[in-house]
Amino acid sequence: MRRRTKVALIAVGTSAVVAGAAFVRGRFEGRGTEKALPDEDAVFTAFAPGGPQALWSTGPVGWLTSRIMPIAEAGVYRTVADMLDLRPDDTLLDIGCGPGGFAAAKAQHVGRVVGLDTSPLMLRAAERRLADRIAAGTAELVLGNAAELPFGDSTFSAATAIYAPASAAEVFRVLRPGGRFVAADPDPRTPKDNAPSSYGRRRWGEADYRSMFEDAGFSDLMIRLGRGGLFARCRKPTAPNPSTAFDPDSQQEPSGSAEIV
Repeated sequence: MRRRTKVALIAVGTSAVVAGAAFVRGRFEGRGTEKALPDEDAVFTAFAPGGPQALWSTGPVGWLTSRIMPIAEAGVYRTVADMLDLRPDDTLLDIGCGPGGFAAAKAQHVGRVVGLDTSPLMLRAAERRLADRIAAGTAELVLGNAAELPFGDSTFSAATAIYAPASAAEVFRVLRPGGRFVAADPDPRTPKDNAPSSYGRRRWGEADYRSMFEDAGFSDLMIRLGRGGLFARCRKPTAPNPSTAFDPDSQQEPSGSAEIV
């Protein structure tokens, strides 16, 4: 069989499998019912083996997803990179890194990249994609989830969560003062589309993201809605927030901001 014919058959087969899986997911998981909302912490392991969305990151479908994702999300990667403004001296944490598409396409010039994901299959794909950088010691891949990031305080100068859940408080903790964070949500909640859930996860709107990041201590918040969903950029202040700093004259500690779960 000629090479072009093989490539065409593979492409058609891949499209059919992905379209079929999406149809099944849409038919059986749908939006809009509070019954579909999981425990808040469950979202962090939804794509891990055994999780409710493990189909997309394990087995044959996961294998296909790992190859399609960097192509399908190329435009999202560009938007995130533009908002994050990565520099050669940055140390980047890519939460929910998947097959390493963003790090390979948009963070080649960054001093160090660390990818975190719950899926061993996705990390194996990322390892192949970032093999040269891993060998050089400028990239690392970690199996884990973002509920409790397995890194020390003030480790990174930049972080991303592209279509992946992240704890704002944990991201704030691991960022250095002045560190930047960009999150991307493919299906944000809007006034015109007010369904509370989507495929087993709670949907967040612009106001929710503003409250979450501000309560965690972030500043310089900017939110953009458009093609690709919602993009939120914020920064960890270089100095303590005066409203939450300890006042020695009052001899009382501030009540602090709300805990983000």
